[in-house]
Amino acid sequence: MSSRPLPPEGEKLLAVDPSQFVAARDLLVRKLRSEDRQDEADAVAGLRKPSIVVFAVNRAACDRPKAARAAADAACKVKDAQVGNQPEAFKQGIEELDSALEMLAEVDVAHVAPRGKVPSDTMRRRVRDLLRAAVADEDAREALARGALASELEVIGFSSYAGMAAAPPREQKERAEPSRAAQNDAKRQDRERTLRKDLVDAQERLKETEIAVRDAERKRKAAERAVTSAQAKLDRIDSVAEDHV
Repeated sequence: MSSRPLPPEGEKLLAVDPSQFVAARDLLVRKLRSEDRQDEADAVAGLRKPSIVVFAVNRAACDRPKAARAAADAACKVKDAQVGNQPEAFKQGIEELDSALEMLAEVDVAHVAPRGKVPSDTMRRRVRDLLRAAVADEDAREALARGALASELEVIGFSSYAGMAAAPPREQKERAEPSRAAQNDAKRQDRERTLRKDLVDAQERLKETEIAVRDAERKRKAAERAVTSAQAKLDRIDSVAEDHV
């Protein structure tokens, strides 16, 4: 994604179905350039097609803007309560956050599988991972609230919010280094997430290629029919000409 800020029209593209994204992006780029908004056009032109998971999360945020804003606000409340050592506020914030994320997740999963199909467990996990990673990061949190996430994020960071009691006074904290086994497990999980994302991306590219091949085959057949028709018409003209000789 370009480092230039996106115009509002550009952010809306991130909630467009991936199969329609490129055409919609190129159309918007032409529109912006025709309006002499060159910098914004360049920013939009630099957008890459979002994965199906990013699209689903953005679409859900657009469909349920109150839930998206509630998730962002609850995440801020959790962070403030943890830093301020406020157990009750922390507990309430976690409950509000979980409720908002669950509502978004249920809408998300409806967009990550073909109509009439049940989303896989992998896709469900990726959706929830992205939601939790987004609310853990300040910039991504606001992008989520607008339905404008540009890419999937690492889950690292959200664990500082969920499943913990409020932070004890600083002098009582004891920081334990993760064991080698835990570090290896974390690396394995990171590698697995990367490979699963690569697999989904490859499957999407394969699907797009298959569609292009079918389209090319239809065009080839149509061209053959046109050639046959033109040849038949030419033969009839030649036949008539011969009859008049």
